[in-house]
Amino acid sequence: MPEFVYFITELALAAKKSGLDRSDRMPEQSGLFLAKIIRPIYNIVFDEWYDEVGIDKDSGRDKQILKADLRSFLPPSIANYDDWNELFLDPERLVAGIILEDQRPLFDLPHEDRFAALANVDWEVSLLAAATKTHREVHSLWGVFASTHRIWLLHSVLFCCGLCFVVQAPPSPDDNLLQGSSFLVRFAAVGLLVPAHGLLWAFARSETNSPKMCGCSCEGALRTLAFAFLWMLPLATYVGVRYADMQPEGSKALGPMNVEEFLVLHFAVSIAGLLSQLLAPARSQDKLWRLTSVPCKQRTLRYLFWFVLLCVKMFVSMVIFRAVLEETVALDLTTPGRQAVTEIQQLWRSASWGADVLLWLLLWSMSFFLFVADTGVWYQAGCTILGVACILKQRKRLACERATSKIPERFSQKVFTFSASGGAMRHSRAEHFSSFFPAMWDRIIDHMHQEDKCTGDTARGKSFGVRPPNAAAAASAGAEGAGTPSEHTSIVSVCCSPVMEEGIETMSEGSLLKLPDLFNREGILSIGTNGLLVPRRPSNMEMKWRLNSLARCLGMPMPKPFRAPYIPGITVLIPHFQEDILVTKQELYSGRENTVPLIDWIKARYPDEFAAFQTRMESHPDWGGSASPRPCDWATYTDQQWEMISMWASMRLQTLWRTVAGMCMYYSVLQCHFEAQVDESSAFAAGDIWDPADCFTCLVSMQQYKTFSAVQLHQTNRMFDAFPSSFKVAFIDWNDKNITAEADGVHERQRRRYFSCLIDRDCSMRSDGRRAPKLRIELPGYPILGDGKSDNQNHAIPFMRGAFCQCIDSNQGAYFEQMLLLPCVLGEFRERLRSSSGRTGTTGGMRQIIGFPEHITSDIGSIGDFAAGSEVAFGTILQRSYAMLGARMHYGHPDLMQKCYMMQQGGVSKATKTLNLSEDIFAGMDFTLRGNGRTIKHCEYFHLAKGRDLGFNSVLGFFCKLSSGAGEQIITRQMFRLGQIFSLPECLTFYYAHVGYYVTQAFVSYSLPLMVFTWLIVLSSDCEGAYRAFENCPEQPASTTMARLLGTWFSWLMVMFLLITSFPLLFELALERNFKDAVLRVGKQFLTCSPLHYIFQAKIIGFYVMNELRYGGAQYVATGRGLPTERRDFVGKGA
Repeated sequence: MPEFVYFITELALAAKKSGLDRSDRMPEQSGLFLAKIIRPIYNIVFDEWYDEVGIDKDSGRDKQILKADLRSFLPPSIANYDDWNELFLDPERLVAGIILEDQRPLFDLPHEDRFAALANVDWEVSLLAAATKTHREVHSLWGVFASTHRIWLLHSVLFCCGLCFVVQAPPSPDDNLLQGSSFLVRFAAVGLLVPAHGLLWAFARSETNSPKMCGCSCEGALRTLAFAFLWMLPLATYVGVRYADMQPEGSKALGPMNVEEFLVLHFAVSIAGLLSQLLAPARSQDKLWRLTSVPCKQRTLRYLFWFVLLCVKMFVSMVIFRAVLEETVALDLTTPGRQAVTEIQQLWRSASWGADVLLWLLLWSMSFFLFVADTGVWYQAGCTILGVACILKQRKRLACERATSKIPERFSQKVFTFSASGGAMRHSRAEHFSSFFPAMWDRIIDHMHQEDKCTGDTARGKSFGVRPPNAAAAASAGAEGAGTPSEHTSIVSVCCSPVMEEGIETMSEGSLLKLPDLFNREGILSIGTNGLLVPRRPSNMEMKWRLNSLARCLGMPMPKPFRAPYIPGITVLIPHFQEDILVTKQELYSGRENTVPLIDWIKARYPDEFAAFQTRMESHPDWGGSASPRPCDWATYTDQQWEMISMWASMRLQTLWRTVAGMCMYYSVLQCHFEAQVDESSAFAAGDIWDPADCFTCLVSMQQYKTFSAVQLHQTNRMFDAFPSSFKVAFIDWNDKNITAEADGVHERQRRRYFSCLIDRDCSMRSDGRRAPKLRIELPGYPILGDGKSDNQNHAIPFMRGAFCQCIDSNQGAYFEQMLLLPCVLGEFRERLRSSSGRTGTTGGMRQIIGFPEHITSDIGSIGDFAAGSEVAFGTILQRSYAMLGARMHYGHPDLMQKCYMMQQGGVSKATKTLNLSEDIFAGMDFTLRGNGRTIKHCEYFHLAKGRDLGFNSVLGFFCKLSSGAGEQIITRQMFRLGQIFSLPECLTFYYAHVGYYVTQAFVSYSLPLMVFTWLIVLSSDCEGAYRAFENCPEQPASTTMARLLGTWFSWLMVMFLLITSFPLLFELALERNFKDAVLRVGKQFLTCSPLHYIFQAKIIGFYVMNELRYGGAQYVATGRGLPTERRDFVGKGA
């Protein structure tokens, strides 16, 4: 609740004397500020949701127990963090709502006395849900409609307009038909959607808005009445149109007005009402902050994107509409609109007329259902085209050049911008690059060699040959970890001013440097043969991707880097719960497996890397000699060798060690930048002052560190020994209650006191193998009140250092060459405007969330490849389009954020139980809602690695969590308010980029059974063969007609669903690699039945989204991301 923090801070700054001093405090006693102010508020929050926090007898862990009626979802009457936070945001409600125990308002006291009086506030009354609730999270379609009403209105209007265009003119214009006598009269009925939608939306809004928010001011009430009058006008004018249309030609319907004049009036008020509902539906209570203004070019692009997309959609839909109309004629169904009013009055009681009308409504309702369902598919196709165009614009000439040959020049210009000392290399092509680059490039290749991405021979062929005197010792020091940071020799000591001619560089000391073939310009022969005659590319696919990715990144626009030692501070936050730290020998190979051991799977997946690892280990002193056991004879390896094999395997699985090893490269990268381009005029440039740990902290929030096993503690201590001093661990500690618990206000239904602690490598070791905390902050109570991850992140925020934070999951990794771009990435946060005094202005670009793509490394097996392909498309081409269209949010990883602004909104993620199951995206929605210059940007020149689920059960379990989270997300206040205050293009993009994707998947999954149901209804109403002489039967049987209609209906939808969903991956792979690789991978997915997987996935999504809206039950699903090497039953067995 950040607004509460602002509130007590303001009172504390104005207070003359706090009155909360406790000089006689006992060692285990809480401070008065915590005991008398913070903890009473925490107890109110806890009592709102929970019964108690018990202790699990087996594990000793805490076990929170929700109230019995809250275990499926939080009812709309229950208050949450946002409700209480908004109480302190509204001055009027705050003044009236904060009541002292003697029933006096707090604000009756003088301003300087209010802080001391906080201990006497009756928080139970002040924070009562009935008084603080501002938005009701209604689990029904009314809650969905309140947030997404503009989506349904737009589709309804487009659908009705399409119907009006395809419906033929009446056979006899003189008849008084229900649909009207002309096209314009028929088209005027579309205006009735305005009052119908207005009534539905008003009811949905009253269901979701609290009575406190409905009690608007007089100005707001008048505005509401004005809109209600505007929305009801089309109903009155339509009555006038129909009355005038029924009059004889040439007569005046009502006074001087005829039907044409009524039509003009009707269309005017209908369009005005429609525009007000589509473009300006927000009320004053929806706009708590002013949204960030959008440049005119971007706004124009967004409107143009949706205009073109909807035009294409309508063009295709018109074909479907005509097909449906033709089939209704072929079925000889009664069409109500084409009958006279008098005829309907005579026939409406007959069974045949009612059956025909029912079938007619069913067919067109099904058409509307499919019309809404395919918009998400068209949106995905549009995002693919926009994403390709955007990246081609960024890369410019990169698409038609060999970018790897430009790496030296571009790296020197964009990354080593300030490395002027030592001179520049002069090449025969008259292109310059820094003399520090050869040593840095050799370090990049050496990292790849230590990670076993290449052999020693390949590394020598790809490097300049800069080898410092103690290079062998440095390589040996880092050999064990295969990714563990090692201390390399300073690059300054080996950089001189070489002159390179004809591919050879001559060092001033007389040594020679060769230009790697990778950087040579290609001839026509090499280009034409794709390198077959001139081998240049590494055989390892990941190394190839990394080199190409670096070349692509350097060819994109990027800001000027920060210069050492002025690099701002950054903290990488990694939440950890039960994920593996390191894989053990027992997990890799136990000798008792019924299936293939896990180590065999990994070796088969990375055969060249395992061979390089064995070759490298043969020269390692701890390996045990030069002769290695046979690769598959795992029982012959010693325990020491298994430790090294486990480390190697951990760097290829989704382990915490791999994540921390990758992120701690920031430390060595900052040291490299300091050595290469330090500002020597700065007092901080002295070697005894500069420390990369002052700029970088890798903070792992280990929620369960207190209950770690001996193996987990040993692995954690190994991390402290292996990684730099910037690696730290935050965890939740506890003590049993003591005699002061009641006086300190500790909740009576909690059995422990809780503390947020920080440890690092310098902390002393206790007898139980745990480290004594360096910092220990007492918490008001049990901190995990949400679904776990969000609270685990937020409790560690006090230990974050620096101005920026990066949220990383424990299934990620990093690459050294990408980490070198960190100073450029931080340059994205530079202020854009400066005042005349030279200081940064208040309207600059600091208020940003910067998102980056990820390299998915878990494409193992068919299911893993499907999941990896979806993640590749989402993290690159789709997020690129979302950012352009104004709907990219925060997705947790690997976004870089300004820490201060995230703390202003309550943390890096939301933590309300069940409601914020998809915790990360709410940080982005709150960030967007707060506006005032805040923007979310997506950059393409920086990558991290990421693993995804690999097994069928884990992939579907992951989508169960996402779908349930989307079902909760759609009814939240953030979704509701963004749905009102966004401009129409941004509203459409935001919907289809997030919850609309899951709703579309649900529509697609339900479309087939609905169409089959429609088919059966039509077939059951067909003429029976024995009585055809007595019935008015159509020429063709209903089965033939419906087969043709279903072929038109469903074939295009399924083709679009299967093909367009693969377009993002196809085009992204074509851009990253080449079109051949893209076609081969997508074709392989189709051959391995990826459509069946995606259909199954759509069914899962549809089931869980709808069930969440009806019954609730969203909860975190621990899928596990290990290799699926076990054989399990398709249907799980009960206990």
